[in-house]
Amino acid sequence: MTEYVKTFKCPKCEKLASGRGHLCHPSTEDLPFTCEFCKKQTDDPRHVCTSMLNSIEYVCKICGRVAVYDSLLCDPTLITGAE
Repeated sequence: MTEYVKTFKCPKCEKLASGRGHLCHPSTEDLPFTCEFCKKQTDDPRHVCTSMLNSIEYVCKICGRVAVYDSLLCDPTLITGAE
């Protein structure tokens, strides 16, 4: 059976977002959720754990939040390393 990701329009940027929403305007409908990195259950939709830190690759140009996946941000840009 195929599982579909629930989507909605982010009220902040008006782009489609996953069921958990963008980090600038997260949904609290599916809380608590289990973090895929540390496996802990959390009620914080903006949860960041030590295990996740090494995987963060994107920053939102609007609010400055960081995320592992670009789909979690309203206006993501790739974080580039210092040279």
